[in-house]
Amino acid sequence: MDIYINKIRDILIDCMPIHWYKCYLFFECTESGMSSACYYVKTPAGSIISYGDLLYNCSDEKVKSIKAGTSEILTYVRLLHEASTEQWTWGTMYISRDDYEPHCEFHNDPVTDDCWLQNRYKWVYKNFGVLENEDEFDPDVYKEMLKGPRGVLLLEDMESRVLAKNYTAIDKAFKLKHKSLESELEKHYNKVAKSIYKLTPLNWHRAKLHFDMNVNNSSVELLVYKTEDDSYITKYVENNDEEPAIISEVMYNLKNEILSMIETFKFYNQNPFSGLIFILTANGEVSLESVSYTHLTLPTT
Repeated sequence: MDIYINKIRDILIDCMPIHWYKCYLFFECTESGMSSACYYVKTPAGSIISYGDLLYNCSDEKVKSIKAGTSEILTYVRLLHEASTEQWTWGTMYISRDDYEPHCEFHNDPVTDDCWLQNRYKWVYKNFGVLENEDEFDPDVYKEMLKGPRGVLLLEDMESRVLAKNYTAIDKAFKLKHKSLESELEKHYNKVAKSIYKLTPLNWHRAKLHFDMNVNNSSVELLVYKTEDDSYITKYVENNDEEPAIISEVMYNLKNEILSMIETFKFYNQNPFSGLIFILTANGEVSLESVSYTHLTLPTT
């Protein structure tokens, strides 16, 4: 199996644009040998590019290469299906430019002859928020999808999404004195959440951004958790030479956004915080912990 998995990985890498950071592949195969695949690319800036968008924005030569590569992927998906000792109907592969290791998951969810692509559409909807036509699904499946989380990897529409279902609780934590400050802070919440999303893996539960500030400097640290009870699976800090440069850039932007939030507090003549834990869940919910206050002056930059 590893031979076919690595071959699919190699083909995917050849299909990538010049600037890419992560790739998410969906593939499926039926007992009769019918197969399909699609993939999404995350750029270093955090944008998500679909397979269709990739073809639309590439040169004719690159388009031919990508289509040929996709055809090869389908061939190796069928070979992988035949070589597998355990049954599966669909699977996913995640690769990162950090290590190029293929991370695969296999599932054996049944499909019907009429709606055999619905596992693919469910995966796309859950991770990227793109909902196909209702007639592509069994009615019960479609209704269930509408209840679940939408687009945990999608970044383009973050500004329009309802990120925080508990803004009121956050405002109480900050003890806001001015009603007009609430809308300004919501803009900061969205920008912080948007940056955090850029550093989340395929499967995650919540992320905690720790911010601390004293008279001389400020610091941020991001912990990403896979489940509610697990210890963190990924830790990001500023200026880590062992991480890609994009990581430091995102962490720098996170710190600056928190500092901008402090400036907003000062603009409204409200005592700013000096420390907090900003929590974002995979469902897009925002909350705060450990908000601390001291009278301080922002360092000059």
